[in-house]
Amino acid sequence: MNPMLRILCGTFAATALLWSVNASAGAAEGFKLMEKKACTACHNITGEVSAKTVGLWRKGPDLYYAGDKYNQNWIEGWLQKPTRIRPSGAFYLDHAQTGVKWNTLRQDSLKPHVRLSALDARNVAIALTELRDKPELIKAEHYNPDITVPIALGDMMFDKVNGCLACHSIEPNYGGLSGPELYTAAARLKPEYMLSYIRDPQAWNHKTWMPTRELSEEDMQKTVNYIISLGSQKSKDMMKNAVEQSAAKNYRVYCMQCHGISGKGSGINSRDMEVPPRNHSDSKYLKTRTDVELFKAVKEGGAAISKSALMPPWGKTLSDAEIDGLVKHIRKLCKCKFESSKPQQ
Repeated sequence: MNPMLRILCGTFAATALLWSVNASAGAAEGFKLMEKKACTACHNITGEVSAKTVGLWRKGPDLYYAGDKYNQNWIEGWLQKPTRIRPSGAFYLDHAQTGVKWNTLRQDSLKPHVRLSALDARNVAIALTELRDKPELIKAEHYNPDITVPIALGDMMFDKVNGCLACHSIEPNYGGLSGPELYTAAARLKPEYMLSYIRDPQAWNHKTWMPTRELSEEDMQKTVNYIISLGSQKSKDMMKNAVEQSAAKNYRVYCMQCHGISGKGSGINSRDMEVPPRNHSDSKYLKTRTDVELFKAVKEGGAAISKSALMPPWGKTLSDAEIDGLVKHIRKLCKCKFESSKPQQ
């Protein structure tokens, strides 16, 4: 063997051995830290079934197959700056309360996750990556990044066809609250895990409320690639444009007959109205109105904010997300945002 090649091979072997030793040491430190922080009080890291870990009655997601599920670099980063991935916690019923119109979440019962230093986060991430309880399910999957779907069609599959939006959010504040958010799933989850979980959720948790949809192989690949695309900037831009276009369309359908094509209050109905429709391009006035007031006016009608009853309520026709889009569209028309007349404290 060439002497230089022999030296290089020896160097690589030594580096690999050193990395392996360091990783093993890091995992050991990680497991010690998890025991010290009492992580098992919320997470099942052994796979043993007990009254506290069976099914949904748990405080945090199962981690005994974390190495099959999560990307190690994501675990490391998240533990340093933890954010809530499941809006209603691991089990929504623990945090739900009856509201006047619908059930809401008790935010005071959703406790923040412990935050770790960079070194501790790295060691715990290494330790969790070693937990692989269901490797056979992962090995059975063959992820294909080329079987994609246009974002609009993906939205339709996710929402209308399969009903996934009822439980999962596909962007901040848009989608269900009982399941984990999916616009961060690309960084968090391995594609093979997503495929396997969609194929047979009960193989991972026999008490999960995630239904088995029995999709075709192609549709499962498309769904995973759609979820992955939610985290891309291009997808975010496309979704933003879609929301803006939807708001503009709703404005034309529901608002234009009174407020006019350009929003100046000169719609075809305006000439016969005793109270002129609001000029939505009037920045001087609209910057004195908060987004909450505009939202309330659209949803509950003008009388709800002590304005003209000629402004009808659209709350039973449009969703909150659509009304929020209309508020943003009005802000575009007036080229303004709310400016408080009160002095800053």
